[in-house]
Amino acid sequence: MDRKAIYRHLMSGVSYFIPFIVAGGVLISFAFLFDAANSGTATFGASNPVSAWLLSTGATAIGMMLPILGGYIAYSIADRPGLLAGVVVGLLARDGGSGFLGTIAGAFLAGWIINLLKGALKGLPRSFEGAKTLIIYPVVGTILVALGMIAINAFVAPLNNAVNGFLQNLSTGNAAVLGAVLGAMAAFDVGGPVNKAAYLFSVATLTGADGSAVPSVAMGSIATAAFAISGGCALATILFPKKFTEELRDAGKAATIMGLSFIAEGAIPFVIAHPKVVLPSIMTGAAVGGALAGLTGITLSAPIGGIFTIPLVNNVPLYLLFGAIGTLVAAVMMGMLLPNATEEKKK
Repeated sequence: MDRKAIYRHLMSGVSYFIPFIVAGGVLISFAFLFDAANSGTATFGASNPVSAWLLSTGATAIGMMLPILGGYIAYSIADRPGLLAGVVVGLLARDGGSGFLGTIAGAFLAGWIINLLKGALKGLPRSFEGAKTLIIYPVVGTILVALGMIAINAFVAPLNNAVNGFLQNLSTGNAAVLGAVLGAMAAFDVGGPVNKAAYLFSVATLTGADGSAVPSVAMGSIATAAFAISGGCALATILFPKKFTEELRDAGKAATIMGLSFIAEGAIPFVIAHPKVVLPSIMTGAAVGGALAGLTGITLSAPIGGIFTIPLVNNVPLYLLFGAIGTLVAAVMMGMLLPNATEEKKK
């Protein structure tokens, strides 16, 4: 499988799963916004019927993210017989702790296994078509893929635990360093296990020793930093349009909304197209934003950032200013380091 084919299959999955992230993230943000008066309670986000419904609906959409990603990568590789195996991969990766990276690895494995089965069964008479479609591909394919996911989860899931342990030890140190590390981690794999580890660590700091909800510097730092991830890519397409293809300029429009909504995955198309430039740029921008927020004690009392939880930030002007600075740093780095899109095609 060549690089272009890998890119095409990966982008197929990404294009289908991004709407789930956007819809889920925005609905969850609305839930906390409509429940802002109860930000200090254990039921924050679900204290009234409207916010509880929004929270539940958003969480359901977000929960479908990995199965949809895995399903449509495998579908792109092996056509319709690959869909079920890919969806199962996403569910196993989600429940097994290997997350985004585990889903991608498993989905490519699923597509490969289904294609092998298709090749092995090619010589069977046409009368077996129904058996292949309804029994062999779904049952045998799912069993083989599930066995493969045992190894993938065993390898990838411990990475999350290692990263969490690292963060726990760092939390007693300098808040600016913590903010920079959380920001860089949030951008490192744009929604993958490292990103989720940083997020979950920050969410854990929202709960006090007595179980009550408390404003968190860690959550404020990662929320400030997150503006630079998708937002940095979006701003770069506006400031430096010649550096990006038409497809990426279009992706920048969606990334604008995601950047404002605490959704990192808007940067994925840019990272896939220019990983050596975009990843360092968004990590630097996010680290700058997170460090400034940590240094000045920006706190947030909701487990999600973006513009929808602005009422829950202790210093709104600095929150927005530092988010804008990080976003600008990421965008300018991309503009300085990327060649023009037309020049790149000639190479």
